[in-house]
Order: sequence, then structure tokens, then C-alpha cells
Amino acid sequence: MDLTVTDTGVVTDLPVLDELLDPYRDGLGIGYQGYRAHCYRMVNWARFVTRPQPYREEKLAVVTALHDLPFFLSGNLDYLGPACDLATAHLEAIGRLEWTEELHLMINNHHKVRPYTGPHAELVEACRKADWMDVTFTKLRFGIPRRLVTEVRARFPMNEAYKAVAMPMIGRYAVRHLSRPLPNMRW
Repeated sequence: MDLTVTDTGVVTDLPVLDELLDPYRDGLGIGYQGYRAHCYRMVNWARFVTRPQPYREEKLAVVTALHDLPFFLSGNLDYLGPACDLATAHLEAIGRLEWTEELHLMINNHHKVRPYTGPHAELVEACRKADWMDVTFTKLRFGIPRRLVTEVRARFPMNEAYKAVAMPMIGRYAVRHLSRPLPNMRW
């Protein structure tokens, strides 16, 4: 797999991630760069909390590119199933259907509040931690050294357009669905 990594281990270019996102550039509109940066931050956070393993970066690229994509395209917070559908279609296209269970677990548990301990726990938990790091603006760091957090955030800054798109969409959805305002959350 092609990727560019700094001497400190920060991934700065992951072509498979960009190839997955590119067809959605117009649909994401002003949020595209922010969503892309979110994906790269997540890949880096997940790499920092896992040990190297075969296909780690490719799996992380697929999951990070697709994990929130249906939400940003539709505004519907009940998006985990559609994200899994996108992952399955991609895995079928690349001949990696054996990754389906693991990637679905990564997508379905990325908003889990408590630690994940089931099958494929290492990468599932890494994605959960990575997303929580980003959602909390790195207030949660899960042991990642501050210098690496600073380097990743400098290369892939939190984009105001991303926040400007995400926050109002979440608010609108929650107000319209008072009985289940955050269906993407797991305990």
C-alpha cells in the first residue's frame, strides 16, 4: 500500500483514502476538506494506539472515509447502516469481503461510549478512540504524546466549515427526532 509517513510516524498521504473520498467531493461541498482532515486525523490516532499488522492502513482508510459519510451527505444521524453498506460495496469491489465483519464493527462502534471488547477489538477500539479524540478536540488523548497530537493537528487542522456543517445538521436532526436524537451513539 502506498502511503507517506513522516519520521515521527504521521501519515500525510494515504491515496486509498483520497480515492474513496473523491467521488463524494461535490456532495460534501464546503465540508469536504474538513471531513478529509477528520479522516486523516482518525487514521493517525488509530495507528498510534495499535501495533502494526497486515492491511491496518487500508482498513483504517476504508473505515475513516466511509464511517460518517452518509450523515454528511444526507443529514440523517441514523447513518451507521448506510455506512456499513458503503463499506460492503467497496470491499466487494476490491475482493476483500472477508474484512466485512471487522469493518462493520469498526463503523458501528466508533461512537461507543464505553470501551469495546468483542471480536476484532484492537482496530475497533482504535477507531472508537480516534473518533472520540477528534470529537473532543483531543481533550481525550488515550496516551498519545502531545507532540504527535500537535503535529497531526498542524497538518490536518479542524476546519471551521466542517464544524459549521456538522453542528447545525446534528442539531436539526436531534430536534426533529426527540425520541431518538442520537441514534449513532452506543453505550
